[in-house]
Amino acid sequence: MQTVAELDEFYHRADPWGYENNPDDRERKRKLLSLLPSGELNRTLDIGCGDGFITFDLPGKSVVGVDLSTRAIEFAKQRASVREDGDRFEYYAMSLFNLSKKALGSFNLIVITGVLYKQYIGSSSALVNLIIDDLLEPGGYLVSCHINEWLMSSFPYNRVDASLYNYRGYTHKLEVYKK
Repeated sequence: MQTVAELDEFYHRADPWGYENNPDDRERKRKLLSLLPSGELNRTLDIGCGDGFITFDLPGKSVVGVDLSTRAIEFAKQRASVREDGDRFEYYAMSLFNLSKKALGSFNLIVITGVLYKQYIGSSSALVNLIIDDLLEPGGYLVSCHINEWLMSSFPYNRVDASLYNYRGYTHKLEVYKK
């Protein structure tokens, strides 16, 4: 599995993936945001937030972003500090495997993008499901967006929406679940 040091080295600059200027990534974000539940949300969690590419457009009175890379979190905090609504966002450098309701509270929306791959979770799909189940409030929504060919997990909730689309030469799978 990829280490924090390897991820931090990758985040030698903001947006190392080139999301901000890539039409595929802008379209990916548009599709993801279009499938989010309507209505007012109290708390949203973005797992694998990176430097905030998706996070800053997520709904919720409070939005928490977590990423394993401390450098990615530093970039996200810098970006939040210059936003008018920056106090709506909190960022933490932590592993998916350290997330808990005790540490972060519960959420009515969880977004997880680009995390459920072998290099990040190994063969721990069942553990990931338990962690997310602990964090997601009853009636809450989970949005998963991943390269289908690499996806390591599915979730034991009611799937309310799903789509497949081309993304950077792969097939992206976007799913919305309700607990």
